[in-house]
Amino acid sequence: MTRHQVRKRPSLRALGLAALLVLVGVVLLMMADLLDRQLALTAIGVVGVALGLALFVAAWLLARSMRVEMVLDEDGYRLAGPGRPEQGTWAGVGRVTRGERGITLHRKDGTRLQLVVARGGVADMDALGKDIAARLDTNRGYNRH
Repeated sequence: MTRHQVRKRPSLRALGLAALLVLVGVVLLMMADLLDRQLALTAIGVVGVALGLALFVAAWLLARSMRVEMVLDEDGYRLAGPGRPEQGTWAGVGRVTRGERGITLHRKDGTRLQLVVARGGVADMDALGKDIAARLDTNRGYNRH
């Protein structure tokens, strides 16, 4: 049995905006200090820093919650992640296709299971794809000598 985790990276836009908000907030706090504790600048600076930190934490938690774990064994696969869990047998898989951003298991009943990864997680998909191919080959008797 093997386990593969496909992770989503935090949004670069969200992280960039969070950094910008924190930077602007810190600059406003420093300006308020230089201008003898201007209450309005201090309040806006604190709000900017708080919003930036909140956005950073939200982006990180969202990416973490989108993590998917795929467990493969000689009989089939189990997928656990956000949404409902999926499982199936290798005998029920008709073919597997690999696209630029993911892997699709085409089941013999006409349904599909798509595993999509954001930019930067391609190595996770490469390892998963090799493992799926090896298990399908074994299931169909291609690896027997």
